[in-house]
Amino acid sequence: MFGGILFIVGIIVTLTGLKGYRRRQRILATPTSPISQAPGNAHVEVKGRIVPGPQGVLQAPFSGRHAVWARITVLEHRSSGRNSYWATILKETDQREFFVDDGSGQMAKVIPQGADVMLDAHNVASSGTFSDASPHLQAFLASRGHSTTSWLGFNKSMRYTEELLVPNDPLYALGPSRRDPGPPVNDGYRMAPSSQLVLFAGQGEQHELILTNKTEEQLVSKPVSYTHLRAHETVLD
Repeated sequence: MFGGILFIVGIIVTLTGLKGYRRRQRILATPTSPISQAPGNAHVEVKGRIVPGPQGVLQAPFSGRHAVWARITVLEHRSSGRNSYWATILKETDQREFFVDDGSGQMAKVIPQGADVMLDAHNVASSGTFSDASPHLQAFLASRGHSTTSWLGFNKSMRYTEELLVPNDPLYALGPSRRDPGPPVNDGYRMAPSSQLVLFAGQGEQHELILTNKTEEQLVSKPVSYTHLRAHETVLD
């Protein structure tokens, strides 16, 4: 049985490594396009700054920061015999459609639903034996059916992390695109029709939408590994 488990783990690690390799190859093979010149109906790579869209921003539940995309994670420290580990008991993602401005004269619309978002997690708060969770953290967990204390009333050791894309953050985006009709613009002679570049997530690995505040150099410098223990995850639209 143990050998079978190791075999399965080996397959997962191999497939994850191959996916990361193919992703890096796509990043290296795709040149950066100015948004104003990107034709759409193809994979594009754009770089710029995040601008909130008509849907506005959301408020991150732990830090209260305004963002256009957020993933929060709650981890609980648990023990099993002589071993201890951090278990993910809650993971949620929320997002708003937004724009990216690269200074080329046009902004691209980004639809983040289904995107592969690569960010560093920041520890916002923690609670434990001699440190009570703040009331708003207690209320948040209670609304999700969790508690910061054990059935005996003792504080659990917990960590609360956030991954955020916030307005004016740098953004690297690579993925499928299209051109949607835009508002009329004055070309110096008359009002002419315009279009807007839209980035979105498609089906399958070849059509993934990558969003990150990291640089392209950081993405390709080494394999990117994001391992998430998924005890419970909810996506809010």
